[in-house]
Amino acid sequence: MSERVTAMATPTVQTKPQGRAPHVDHFQGLKSFLGRISPQEWRRRALHILPGFMPLVLWKIFHRDPLSWDARAWLGGIIIGIGVLTAIKYHRVARRGEVANSACILGYTIPVFAMLFLLPAQAELGFATLAIISLGDGSATLGGMLLRGPRLPWNPSKSWAGLLSFMLIGAPYSAMIYWGEARPGVPYVTAFCMTAFATLLAAIAESLPAKLNDNVRVGATAAVSLIIAQSIWVGW
Repeated sequence: MSERVTAMATPTVQTKPQGRAPHVDHFQGLKSFLGRISPQEWRRRALHILPGFMPLVLWKIFHRDPLSWDARAWLGGIIIGIGVLTAIKYHRVARRGEVANSACILGYTIPVFAMLFLLPAQAELGFATLAIISLGDGSATLGGMLLRGPRLPWNPSKSWAGLLSFMLIGAPYSAMIYWGEARPGVPYVTAFCMTAFATLLAAIAESLPAKLNDNVRVGATAAVSLIIAQSIWVGW
């Protein structure tokens, strides 16, 4: 009798099966998404992209227009220093099968170095070239590896996600850099038309199935395209 009363007095409590917390699932999903790029490649992307923010720092540092020789010497020293350091530590960012890649380093540094030294009165062209190489090309690799998706018909090793990432990041950022440095000033719309033109051509050059390193193709195309754009939209 007592057992029956106890059983009746103590209701059975049903518990729902414990599922994984939503924030844990989201964290795992983000980790898996970012894991599409290896730690080595993340370091490579950081090294590729970070120099592109140098013009923002220079906005806060007084420099003459045109650039004085000492300003060009400082900028040249920084650019060469980054190149030398990259060459020394290249094993930390090298992809599988790579030992050294001088074309990658020279293709990045020479166009910027040449634009700043040869066109000191148009430093905005050199800085915009740097922005297209660093943020544009760097974003193309990130977008292609992370987003994946349909491949380009003319180059199956590249994707539409990478090409669009190049344009969507490279064009507005390089326009901001050009607009912020130009003396005399130009409207942002003019700066955007110029850099969008150069970024599009550089993005197409990057996507081509060519053996020549893409930094060489992007840097040279961006520099030449910006000189043409300057002649069309602004003049000398």
